Amino acid sequence: MRALLAACVLSLAIGASSAASETSSQLTWMGRQWTITNGGIAGVAPGRLSNVYVDSNGYLHLLITRKGKGKKDTGAELLSNENLGFGTYQWEIQGHVDQMDPHTVLGLFPYGPDRGIGKEGVNEIDIEFSQWGGNLCGGACNADFTVYPALGHKRLGLTEDDFDVNLEGGELVTARLTWSSTSITETDMAGLQPLGTTQDVLHTWTFAPSEYLERIPQEPLPLAMNLWCFEKPAATNQAVIIRSFEYVPASASARRELATEGATRRTRARRPGPRRTGGG
Repeated sequence: MRALLAACVLSLAIGASSAASETSSQLTWMGRQWTITNGGIAGVAPGRLSNVYVDSNGYLHLLITRKGKGKKDTGAELLSNENLGFGTYQWEIQGHVDQMDPHTVLGLFPYGPDRGIGKEGVNEIDIEFSQWGGNLCGGACNADFTVYPALGHKRLGLTEDDFDVNLEGGELVTARLTWSSTSITETDMAGLQPLGTTQDVLHTWTFAPSEYLERIPQEPLPLAMNLWCFEKPAATNQAVIIRSFEYVPASASARRELATEGATRRTRARRPGPRRTGGG
């Protein structure tokens, strides 16, 4: 979706403290170090340090704030200090992501260009919740999965799957991305679903092109999360909570899936059969 933007500049302000504040851009969350963007991010609302914080439960809050008449709206963004590669990424999200302002975008995405791993239009894999100003599916969709090509193959363009999410009044969503050299599977599920299980699926999509070395990013990338305004400011303050994030590298992810399958088989094997009421 970033291809819709004429210019999208992500800038980082590096501070010295480990807590987010008006003077610090460094944050420790989920056992990882993150840098909060203070300044230009995608869209029309710059990132603000205080729009990203962790509460007493360990939940990450992302905000879009309006600070009175004549003052510019501000959004939220952070990126991992380390690069993450093939594996499974999972977010537990709290918020009415199906009912956000039409110009609000929640993005969860490996993204290389900010750290010089390619330029805009390559090395990006998106899970996004947004109506994109009412432009997505003519206003009928509010979410998308998008994959940009590998470094050196920008000419191929992005591949995108647009869809509608309806939480039916709920506010808990699990978003999962499984990334390998040959394929990408993205899934949104209602409620909080543990890794290794797939249920209450809202939408899933697998991208497995024959020319995977060109169409799928092939190198570790920083992980970004943001809440921002597309084309115009949101009409009201916006907020999303990321209750947790997990990353399981590809080899460990495969081992976990095998362990889950094995436990399921053992459980089934232990289930008693029908009671015998007669001899024989």
